[in-house]
Amino acid sequence: MTVALLPCDDPGRWIAAHDRMRHSVLEQSWAYGEAVRAASRGRVLPERWLIAAGGTGPLGLAQVFVRRVAPLGRFVRLVRGPLFVSGLAREHRQAALAAIRAAWPWRQRCLLWWLPELNGGSDSEAAMATLGLQPMMTGYSSIRLDLTPPLERLRAGLDGKWRNALRAAEKSPMLVEFGSRAEGTWHDAAFRALLAEHDEHRIERGFRGPDGGFYAAFADAVPVGGGADGEDAMLLWAHAGPHLGKVRPIAGILILRHGRGATYAMGWSNAAGRLVNAHYRLLWRAIAELKQRGVTQLDLGGVDTERGAGVARFKLGLNGEVFTLAGSFA
Repeated sequence: MTVALLPCDDPGRWIAAHDRMRHSVLEQSWAYGEAVRAASRGRVLPERWLIAAGGTGPLGLAQVFVRRVAPLGRFVRLVRGPLFVSGLAREHRQAALAAIRAAWPWRQRCLLWWLPELNGGSDSEAAMATLGLQPMMTGYSSIRLDLTPPLERLRAGLDGKWRNALRAAEKSPMLVEFGSRAEGTWHDAAFRALLAEHDEHRIERGFRGPDGGFYAAFADAVPVGGGADGEDAMLLWAHAGPHLGKVRPIAGILILRHGRGATYAMGWSNAAGRLVNAHYRLLWRAIAELKQRGVTQLDLGGVDTERGAGVARFKLGLNGEVFTLAGSFA
């Protein structure tokens, strides 16, 4: 079967195709691509390709990011892609990988940096080696939480210490609020405050992830009133409660929705928030909100047991599926 890459510049068509893939991945969402475009001020452009064969509907998709570096050529980055429909034969997946590699060849001065959505191991390394690509960096690790079981069963599946921390948080008088960009319940002041705390914490700890400007660009890419298309920025924040007529924020988290999947993007808590386990309550409320909206998978946004052991323990306590990708190739 001949595999073809078909360009796609229709957000509705892209989002619908993404929703049919086996996994929903943030880096392959339409809003993520627009956020990259905006955050780079147009220096990095998303190119979106549907993978088709034999006149059927899309068997997969790949969003790549292209930066022209004159006079050297193009730097092409593919992160956590391509994605495929469930049950696609191995030979068709390999043909799609080959088509992607052929689209950006060395002879056209294209440097392809590729983090495929393939599990780590010798089979994945062999598949990439057949394309003439060599491993450059170790694989990304994260946790995928299945949200299809009832909320009660998800709660019963929590680690005991996590469940106890949640129970204690629920007894706290903290106030929890929720806002959705797509649904028009966004709270811009709370969002900007969270971004400022995130950027300060990012500098202090040396985190490599996206800065606040990127998350602001993602939120801007989500159309207000467009919740039906399945991409959204969802903000949850907690207050210590009224004190002398004022409300004091103590913690907040940002969840990015991409179709039937979502990703825990960032979070912040001060000493008061940590004292009452605010993050446990915020994330549990986020899980309930996602389930209400038909989201079936939550990616907890990466785990690093060396540089972020405390955060890793927090995420592992949800008892989701830990996975590690094959790594980056060039």
